[in-house]
Amino acid sequence: MRVVYATMNEIGRWALEELAGVVDVVGVFTVKERGKLFMDPTDFSALAGKYGFPLRKVTDINAPDVAAAIRALKPDLGMCLGWKQIIRPEVLGIPAYGWIGCHPAMLLREGQRPDPEVFSAPGNEPLQYAIRGHFRKTGTSLQWLKPSIDQGEIFAQAEVPLDEHETAATLVKKLGQATAKLVRDNIGAILNGNPPRIKQQLRGTQPFTKPLAADDNRIDPSAPIEETYALIRSVVYPYPNAFMDFYGTRIYVEHARMEGGRFTELKLRVGGSPYARS
Repeated sequence: MRVVYATMNEIGRWALEELAGVVDVVGVFTVKERGKLFMDPTDFSALAGKYGFPLRKVTDINAPDVAAAIRALKPDLGMCLGWKQIIRPEVLGIPAYGWIGCHPAMLLREGQRPDPEVFSAPGNEPLQYAIRGHFRKTGTSLQWLKPSIDQGEIFAQAEVPLDEHETAATLVKKLGQATAKLVRDNIGAILNGNPPRIKQQLRGTQPFTKPLAADDNRIDPSAPIEETYALIRSVVYPYPNAFMDFYGTRIYVEHARMEGGRFTELKLRVGGSPYARS
């Protein structure tokens, strides 16, 4: 099976490594630079060299030259795991089987109702909303892509637990590992010609989550400490850190730990880029 693969982050990297040797990855498409992305992207150059994947860095996966390049690869399947752009119909229609995408949340199956302890909302920045919403579980949902966001039939799913100190970095790793296992365990269904297509519950779901802006990471000194701790944890690297302005100077919080209702660890940075590894 010939597969084209679109990814920009660590969730996609974990799954891409699982595909190596199972299918013929004929092309990997990733981003040229962060641009307006909320997340700092992964560099796939070393992985492409290790496995011999043809790698192409693009600004717009729907651009005519990119669509032509995908078409020339004659893919049977497209996989879009850890990708930000909506793939338009003219590109969705190129692979014979269509495209499978990933949404890092437990999208509802037809007839399911939202569980207040499980993050299942469609939309943007699901890792941040899962942590900031104090959910006990989230998950990863592989779905057949449609032009509308997070409305395709479900291919496979897995729940992922969240603990009280979960950060965006630890959750990216958990979701990457869970997504990779889903790919490994279910790719055979496509190879055998019997892939699942489970209808989603599209009404009565948790509210669609909006994109986060830079100011959504601003710390409010009057907020409860639990809310501030969740905010900080939700945007450690590879996301832009939480911050506050102090007499004209921006201070970022790279890392924090709260125990017994008070901060026991706090790593701050004065000025510089919003993105920094702790």
